[in-house]
Amino acid sequence: MPNGRYPVKLATTTGDFAAYGATPAEQIRCFEGTGFRHLDLNLYRSIYPGSPLLNARWDGVVDEAAAAAAELGFDFCQAHAPDGKLHVPGEAFEVFLAATIRAIETCARLNIPAIVVHAQDIGGYPSRANRQENLLRNRAFFACLMPVMEKTGVQVLLENSCDTHAPTRRENPRNMPSTAAELLELIELIDHPLFHACWDTGHANIQGADPYQSLVELGGQLRGLHIADNYGDVDSHVAPFQGTTNLDALMQGLIDSGYNGYFTFESSHILRNGGAWPHFRREWNYQGQTVTRLMNVPLALKRQAVALLYQIGRHMLATYDCLEEDEPVSTGATARTVKKGMLGR
Repeated sequence: MPNGRYPVKLATTTGDFAAYGATPAEQIRCFEGTGFRHLDLNLYRSIYPGSPLLNARWDGVVDEAAAAAAELGFDFCQAHAPDGKLHVPGEAFEVFLAATIRAIETCARLNIPAIVVHAQDIGGYPSRANRQENLLRNRAFFACLMPVMEKTGVQVLLENSCDTHAPTRRENPRNMPSTAAELLELIELIDHPLFHACWDTGHANIQGADPYQSLVELGGQLRGLHIADNYGDVDSHVAPFQGTTNLDALMQGLIDSGYNGYFTFESSHILRNGGAWPHFRREWNYQGQTVTRLMNVPLALKRQAVALLYQIGRHMLATYDCLEEDEPVSTGATARTVKKGMLGR
């Protein structure tokens, strides 16, 4: 590659349009005209009664997503695994494990190389015995994923968390892994070539983790990103420049770490619908009726917000001389110019 630079492409999560489409294919179609070409397939909210991911017709739903992406010239850079509890035995755990395995199989069907899966704290910090038990129980869960990972070649990226996602009272003052060192410790304990790290900048900002030092510390284990901002108090998933994350430290850390993956946004609340966690729009009644005409963002306005997110990403990369024009992409439905990033060190 010229000048020792590493290609980094802009991407975002399909969760940007989770409220606007019932299926992944419907959500994917919402991205037309926003500038994004590369998508993170968000399966986080896929465990619910009647979920297409969990029934016998799951492959048809996945194939519909593939067809929509191909028609519009999109591809998938990574995925996000379903939400669930790792350390609570019983039926809920079995469903969660089955859904996570199905999500990895979905990645294989869509040629997605990696999926982000959350490690989870068991509580009880700060005793040394608890810390070791926490690591061992997380490793035991991830061992359950190894057979399907080895069969498909799909990588699992462990994501940094934060001690407090929202200012609520909780007994446990820690939530591991929430630092680069804790992520590396768990990855080293798992000791499998398909396990690596994803760095969530929103979680890191809440944790107060130094962006530059954290990314450099992760080094070659860093294989994915979730780019979001906040004010350091709540995991609000707003866009860069809407919070307090030091973006210069972030960009220089990516450069000096040698990162060569995707610059993937998870900033879906650049415009926020009324019921979006963790901030809920206040309700109002007028003449005995609840008024909701402006409770949520209309699709057309949301698409403009996602297009702005793309421009924010372009600006961040271009400011650090990391953006390179790509060739136009022509499909049966549309022809769009796609931008490709280059991170130099």
